[in-house]
Amino acid sequence: MKTQWNKFFTIAILSLFCISSLANNDYNKRMLKEINLNGFWKFTIINYNDWETPEFNDSEWEELRVPGSWEDQGYNGYNGYGYYRKEVFIPKELTEEQLFLMLGYIDDVDEVYFNGKMIGSTGLFPPRYRSGWDSKRSYLIPTSLIKSGEKNTIAVKVFDMTGIGGITKGNTGIYVQEFPIKPDIDLVGEWKFKIRNAAEYQFADFDDSNWDIIMVPGIWENQGYKDYNGTAWYRKEFEYDGAFDDDFLVLLAGKIDDVDQVFINGKWIGQTGHKQYFKTGRAGHNNYHLAERGYIFPASILKKGKNVVAIQVIDGQGTGGIYDGPLGIIEQSAYIDYWKKRSRNIRNKKENNW
Repeated sequence: MKTQWNKFFTIAILSLFCISSLANNDYNKRMLKEINLNGFWKFTIINYNDWETPEFNDSEWEELRVPGSWEDQGYNGYNGYGYYRKEVFIPKELTEEQLFLMLGYIDDVDEVYFNGKMIGSTGLFPPRYRSGWDSKRSYLIPTSLIKSGEKNTIAVKVFDMTGIGGITKGNTGIYVQEFPIKPDIDLVGEWKFKIRNAAEYQFADFDDSNWDIIMVPGIWENQGYKDYNGTAWYRKEFEYDGAFDDDFLVLLAGKIDDVDQVFINGKWIGQTGHKQYFKTGRAGHNNYHLAERGYIFPASILKKGKNVVAIQVIDGQGTGGIYDGPLGIIEQSAYIDYWKKRSRNIRNKKENNW
C-alpha cells in the first residue's frame, strides 16, 4: 500500500508542478482595481492606545492626502512615527473575492492593520531599524476579516528615519485578484520563522515559542532579513474540525523563492526542488520560484483540533521566502474543479486576444 501511495503521490505532485508552471507562463494574475483609496486619510503623529481598532475615535485627527509625503503637508523636517486611518465600504459582492490592499511606496517602515488585525509589514522599526522605502506594498486581506456590506477600517503605522516620510507615491486601493482559489482552511497571516536549519523543526510538538513572527505571504527581505540567502523554516498552527469529505486534500503553499519541502504534523507531504538542495542547504539557479505549490496529502494526516504545517525554504539568491499566495488547505475535488475552470478561462482569454 505504501508503495502504491508513493507512486500515486509522485505522479500527482509532478503533474501539479507541470500544470502550475504551464499556467504561470500562460496566465497573468491580473489585479483589477475596485476601490480607490487615493485622497484624504486621517493622520496623527501621536501614539494613541488602540489606534488601529475600528472602534477608535479619530474625529480629532487631521487629514493628509495619500499618496504624498507628510513633509509637503505641514510636517517639514519631521522624522519619526506617523499613524494613518481610513474607513472603506466593501460591498457584499466583493467579499467573495480575493482582495489585496495596495499602498504604493511607504518611506520607510510600515505595519498595516485591517479591522484591527495586522495583515502585513515591510521593513523593521527601531531598534532593529531597516528601511523598506523601495518596496511596493501589496497585502492580501484575509476574507475572515472583511465585514460584508459595511465600513471597514484600514490603519497604517509608519516610521521615517530621514528624508521624506509617509505613504509617498503610487496608487492606493483595494484590488481583486481575477479568478482566485479559495481554500477551506486559510493559512494567510502570521507564521513562526527561523533562519536556522534543524530536522526537529518539522515536528508538531517542537517548541517554537521563541521564534520570530513573519507575515505570509511576503518576502523575508522586507521583514528584517535583508540580503539573507540560505535555509529558513516556517511553522503555522491551525485548527481542524474534522469536516472534510475527500480522502485526499491539497495544501496550497503559494509561490516560494526558491525551493521547499513541506510537512504536516511531522509527516513529509512533498517538495519542490532537487533533493540535493536539501542535503547541501544550497539552491542552485532554477525557475522553481515561478510555480504555484499544490501538495496532495491524505486527509488522515490531519487530526481534529490543533495541527502544524512546517515548511523548509532554501533561497539561493535575490529575494526569498513564501512570497505569494494562495495559502491554505482545500479538498482535492475542489482543487481539480478550480484548475479545470482556470484552464477554460485561460483559453477564453487567448481566444479573445486578452
